[in-house]
Amino acid sequence: MWFHFDLVHYFSRFSNIDYVVLSAVKGEKLKHIVFTSDIGCQYSKKFQHRMMDFPDDMQIDTDTTVEFGVPSWHISAHGADCRASFGLNYREGVGRTCGEEIESTWVGTNPLGPSTREMGSGARHETLIDQWGGMNFRRIIGLGKYS
Repeated sequence: MWFHFDLVHYFSRFSNIDYVVLSAVKGEKLKHIVFTSDIGCQYSKKFQHRMMDFPDDMQIDTDTTVEFGVPSWHISAHGADCRASFGLNYREGVGRTCGEEIESTWVGTNPLGPSTREMGSGARHETLIDQWGGMNFRRIIGLGKYS
């Protein structure tokens, strides 16, 4: 007996991120979700179809409106059609969201690379958490200067 297993269908290039995204909203009853990604325009393709490969309890409710966008710094590198379809400025309820906050911390963590590369995973985790905590503290203290 011949058995054909289509790995491309079951394990798409987005399967890991699909799992993370669906786990993040699992069990939530939301009316509207906007997911952002540097490649949100590509990621959105066949998302509904890929979601059907996951267990029912991980799937987003059919009453929920799901939209995709590309964060503000990355959208300028995309074509005009993509900017019109996936720019955050055109998403209802998103306002003036930048969507790039996670990447803005790299400037503070990149110098740690040579040190953390030699560390075990626990020490690396604690070092990065300390760095981000310090960055957040300095940012909060600095807020009073600009108000």
